[in-house]
Amino acid sequence: MKRVIIVGNKAKEAVHKAVDLIAPWLEQKAHVEVDLELSRQVSAEEMDWAVVLGGDGSVLQAARRLAPGGVPMIGINVGKFGFLTETTVEQYEETLTEVLEGRCRLAERMMLACALERDGRTVLDTVGLNDAVLARTSLSRIMTIDFSVDGELVTTYRADGLIVATPVGSTAHSLAAGGPIVYPEIEALIVTPICPHTLSNRPLVLPASLTLTATAREWAQKPALTVDGQVSEELRKGDIIRIGKAAEPLRLIQTGRNTFFETLRNKLDWRGQPSYVR
Repeated sequence: MKRVIIVGNKAKEAVHKAVDLIAPWLEQKAHVEVDLELSRQVSAEEMDWAVVLGGDGSVLQAARRLAPGGVPMIGINVGKFGFLTETTVEQYEETLTEVLEGRCRLAERMMLACALERDGRTVLDTVGLNDAVLARTSLSRIMTIDFSVDGELVTTYRADGLIVATPVGSTAHSLAAGGPIVYPEIEALIVTPICPHTLSNRPLVLPASLTLTATAREWAQKPALTVDGQVSEELRKGDIIRIGKAAEPLRLIQTGRNTFFETLRNKLDWRGQPSYVR
């Protein structure tokens, strides 16, 4: 039998209701462990796949824990937006049956590796699915950020901040800041300045093989480095941030019901041309 772990946002009552619904049904077909907090590191040797209950925040949190161990995951939306989830609670039985019967595909999504170096030592070393954001924590005052690629200075941004996103994360904070939408199977680093003072500072799409370095050298209020909107570290003078492609991708289970472009149409409300009454 397959070994499945169920994780999710334990603070949501709807998640607990979903567990009460899904876990007994799944236990008839697989060995099931419920660990909403994902309190231990799991690997593909222990678990065949994971069910993530919640919204996009739950998927992002689970991705950072599951990707390094190579455990494939499928998201069931128990949140609001659900851009990163595969299905809904109402469709769980049909969807999970397809997965159990092998009528699905395994897709890989690039993860970010992000390290913060301070005084010659690493104080933060993490991975992220969406993005790493260097930005002020308060006050609408500009920051000065030196930005380099593989050791070569590209530019010095004067902006509210800087976003480095994956293709998956290109539809999140980066998109809101004017960045491009990048097809999720492409491996790339999307660099988007937040409200740059110089209008010619446009977003960059770079090969994932490169290593990006950012240093905030002037600011009015202390900025922070935030990964996936969930892991955060306040910055100090001289801190160096290095961002690149993580060693291990996230493995996503997909049933093929919803394509990337269907998701864009539905979640971003792309209606196309207006229809006229004749």
